[in-house]
Amino acid sequence: MKASQRRDQIISILKESSTPISATKLAKELGVSRQVIVGDIALLRASSIDVMATHRGYLLVDNLPKPKPQYIKKIACQHSEEEVAKELDIIVSGRGQVLDVEIEHPLYGILTATLNIATKDDIKYFTQQVKEHQGALLSHLTHGIHNHTIACPSKEDCDKILEQLKKEGILLI
Repeated sequence: MKASQRRDQIISILKESSTPISATKLAKELGVSRQVIVGDIALLRASSIDVMATHRGYLLVDNLPKPKPQYIKKIACQHSEEEVAKELDIIVSGRGQVLDVEIEHPLYGILTATLNIATKDDIKYFTQQVKEHQGALLSHLTHGIHNHTIACPSKEDCDKILEQLKKEGILLI
């Protein structure tokens, strides 16, 4: 299969999915290495195909579920790497969703990564991936300081989450 045909196949596979598909799964399905898929995704993005990378895999932006009316807020936090699961659990348990993480890097400026963590299973998967890949969190670069965009069903739910994060010493004020 030619590279252009493989990229067309990747687009077709992603169009059929409403959930992220990992590079490993795409690689197995197409009979190539994971690194080839990563390169293909980079080329698709460069050709203006809107592919989102999440901690669970790739997804076409057009396939994202349409958001329900909700309250969106950007928050500033600081905590150790050991407290990441606690921070995420407070947000998810309060009916919130962590849409992204953002840091201000001294050289590159604002760096943002999509998270879309909405369930305890998402938290477990994310923290497991950090351990398995020995990945450093973005906040490692800024001594634990980072921002999150969170989505909540209401302002009241968001206020309760902020109160709990403040009580735990995670929310920067």
